[in-house]
This record gives sequence, structure tokens and C-alpha cells, in this order.
Amino acid sequence: MSNMVDYVNRFQHTFAEREFNDVDSLVLCQLSYLKMKNLIPGLEDGQEFIPFRDVLRKEHEEQVFADERYREDNRKLTEAVLNSRRFQDLRVNYYIDILDKEMEIQFSAVTYLLGENERKEQLYYIAYRGTDENMVGWKEDLTLAFSEPVVGQLYAARYMRKAAVHLPDSFYMGGHSKGGNLAVFAAMSSSVALQERILSVYSHDGPGFKPQVMERYEYGRIADKVKKILPGSSMVGMLLERGSAYHVVESSSYGLMQHNPYTWVTDPEAGCFVPMEELKNSVKLMDSAVTDWILSLDDEQVSRFSDVLFRVLAASETDNLIDFRADWKKSLSGILQELKEVDDATKEEMEEILRGLFEITGQMTKKEIQSRIQEGLQSVQEKFLRKKLEKKQEK
Repeated sequence: MSNMVDYVNRFQHTFAEREFNDVDSLVLCQLSYLKMKNLIPGLEDGQEFIPFRDVLRKEHEEQVFADERYREDNRKLTEAVLNSRRFQDLRVNYYIDILDKEMEIQFSAVTYLLGENERKEQLYYIAYRGTDENMVGWKEDLTLAFSEPVVGQLYAARYMRKAAVHLPDSFYMGGHSKGGNLAVFAAMSSSVALQERILSVYSHDGPGFKPQVMERYEYGRIADKVKKILPGSSMVGMLLERGSAYHVVESSSYGLMQHNPYTWVTDPEAGCFVPMEELKNSVKLMDSAVTDWILSLDDEQVSRFSDVLFRVLAASETDNLIDFRADWKKSLSGILQELKEVDDATKEEMEEILRGLFEITGQMTKKEIQSRIQEGLQSVQEKFLRKKLEKKQEK
């Protein structure tokens, strides 16, 4: 099955020949995972956009491809981009990369200049990085789902305002995973004048928002510009997602592994993703249960749950998933020891919080089973009536 690397290799039309599309967005969002600190001008540097190929010089490779999760796939993607007629003019600027363990922030963004479209307008794209390998980013993800808003979202809004000052025309924006959430938040929390300059906001399997956040920032003002794209078994992107304004695409993998954008199936000749009709029912059921569970917790419960969970993870004595996996025996030993030392009162409270999730899931499963039984009975009844009618017609 073809993925976005195959798309870049085979879809050789310039942006002046074929307009910007959903797969282009995912490509740019994935490139934002590259570690490009001090290789690209920042927001305050006042420099021009630089060629993307300058970032990928031989001496920079170890830094740029430091993210072990996507290393080999990222190498293939960047090589395809450098040899692509479509992305040959790709330039970059306004890079920011912040990792603050004390404030629990992992934030990175970059702005691209793609070249000209068919109307001779310059194409710009603001991309927010999703969760990388750092534990801080994963804790921020959990906080993001429960809180309103988190510091990373405020950083995203401020970044867009500052970057947009330097952009002469309209622009696209987006991100994968947490990056998609940041892009949507930045767009909905900005001024009306700035919102009018946004062409589309892409959320590639990015989590949603609590209802009060969407109401406070008047999400409806940008709703028609948001393009939410999910794989068929999305778990992350359906978190706190209550609507149906999303597009589902085929994936070559299963379950949580579908969150990996390299598994999303493309049609390189047509220049698009291969669509699916809808999400799988089991995924809808679980996501709905988790969303109801999150919304049932008060702020105090959320804070305690988050702190205990990451206190346990911190006991692994690693700052990132790469070290965690490299010495998993040591990491697991630390976690097990910390679990033993969690006091009884805290354990009981965590069990109570999790019990709520299982109760909600059980209730929804029961309703789903009842619904399927009802559908089955209705189908049997319809078949019986159809046969009865056929016999009557034969006579």
C-alpha cells in the first residue's frame, strides 16, 4: 500500500499545476518532527526563509533524525522531498523548540514557504509538532485532554500571531496528534481579522476539546475551515470528539499503530488519501466512553490522577521513550517500586476514578449489544415478512 513517501515520490505536479491538498499537509506536519534547533532562523531573528535542503546537510543528520520512532521513515520522506518537483522550492523559517520540564511544556513549530500557486500567490504553512519522544510531552498531552487551556496551547496561539505578522498573504496551518489540537486552538482563539487570513486548519488525528473551551473561544467561527483527518481505528483523534465533521482514511496497520501517519494509505496518482466510509464501531464505542469519563471528572480528580500516573512513570528514571526502551528492565523496576510505595488512600482514589471509566464503558457496551439485538430482530422480522409476501405472490 502507498503512503505519503510514495505520494511525494510519484505526485510530481507543482503547486501552480495542482492545488495544495490533504496529503501535502501531512507531509509538512511530519517534517516538523525533525530536530532543527539552531539550523533554522527563529521568530525574532528577522531573517529570510532558507532552503529546506540547507537544513539537511550531512553534518546535521545526527541531530535532525534524532527521533528514533520515525528515524528511518523520516529519512525516506526527506529524501523524497529533496528530489520532488512539487517540493523543490520548499523553504523554512521561524523555528521554535521549547522543552521545559518544570513547566511541563514540549512545544515546537515551524513555518514553510512552498512556492507559488496557480494565481501566482505565495503558499505558506504553519506546522505544529505533535508529541515527541520526551516524557514531558506525553504528560502535557494528558493535561491537554483534561484542562482548559494548557500552556502549550497559549504558546501555539502566540506563535501564530507573531508568525502571521511576517506573512504577506493567507496561509494554511496544522499538525499531527497534539500538533493538530494546537493548530485548531491557535486558530479559534485568534482575532477575526487573523482568522480571515487562514485558508484551512488541519488536524491529523489530533484530540478535541472540552465543550466549555470550544464555547469560550467561539469555535464556530472557524469550524468550516477545520479539516480533521482520522485513520479508521483512531483513538487519539476521537478523544473529546463529539461531532462528525471529520474525514476517515485507510491505514495499513491496526489499533493504536494507526496513529503513525506513515501507515495512512494514499493514492499517489490522484494526489489524495484513500477514504473510508466511517470509523469502526468498536472505536466509536471506546472513544465515546473515554470522553464521557473525562468530562465526569472534576479538576481536583484530574490533577491527582495526572500527578500520580506520571510520578510512577518518572520512577523509571528516564526523560524520554528512547532511553525507556533502551533499558526497559531498569525502567520497569523503578515503576514497580514506585507502585509499591503509593499510599493506600491514593491507590483507592485512583481505583475509584478508573472504576468510573469501566462503568461507563460497560453501560455503553450494554447499550451497543441491545442495539445490535434489536437490529437483528428487525432484520429477522423483515426477512419473515418478505418470504410471506413472496409466497403470497406465487399463489
